[in-house]
Amino acid sequence: MTIKDKIKEELLKELYTDIDKLYDFMQQHFELSSEHEQLIIRDLNKLKDQIYLVSSQSKLS
Repeated sequence: MTIKDKIKEELLKELYTDIDKLYDFMQQHFELSSEHEQLIIRDLNKLKDQIYLVSSQSKLS
């Protein structure tokens, strides 16, 4: 694994943590129906997948 790969990996971890914080924020500040909670989880996971895809195909600046 190269240094750039390690940097990318750390950046992804940071982004995933921030996305998880979004979920926590929503759960703490809003009374979500189970449908809305599942919607948030699904869409945040989709966002994680998209971020992974883009980052894996992009070079660091």
